Amino acid sequence: MEKVLDYRQQEEDMIQQELTKIQSVLKKEKEKLNKLVTNKCEIQTKLKEKESNGINLQQAVMYRDHLEVLAAEIEEQKQVVAQIKEEFEKCRSRLLDKTKECKMLNKLKERQFANYKEEFLKEEQKNIDELATNNFIRQADNNQAVI
Repeated sequence: MEKVLDYRQQEEDMIQQELTKIQSVLKKEKEKLNKLVTNKCEIQTKLKEKESNGINLQQAVMYRDHLEVLAAEIEEQKQVVAQIKEEFEKCRSRLLDKTKECKMLNKLKERQFANYKEEFLKEEQKNIDELATNNFIRQADNNQAVI
């Protein structure tokens, strides 16, 4: 039983490590998405400033093209983040299942130990009772022999 429990706990640890890695990747990809969004906002602000101060057509087209590229990159990055979130949730679900399994095995182990302990104590008490009975019978035989 102990080997099974150890194996299940090793599996749980491996899933936990995997979850930590996925969480790290998710954090990095979210940061990348935030940088893209921030960059897009900054460029939109610059474009508005230049439009209010006067901008030539070539610069305006260049800003608009850049904004379109950023918008596409943002959408792509959102999909990457969504995919990693899905992977994270699946891994988290596996971890929860494995944790429940380990807890169940631990409880089973505890119950088996309690049963073993109870049976051992019953057997021990039976031996003590038998010994006491034998001593009593021997003393009774000795007392009758003296009479």
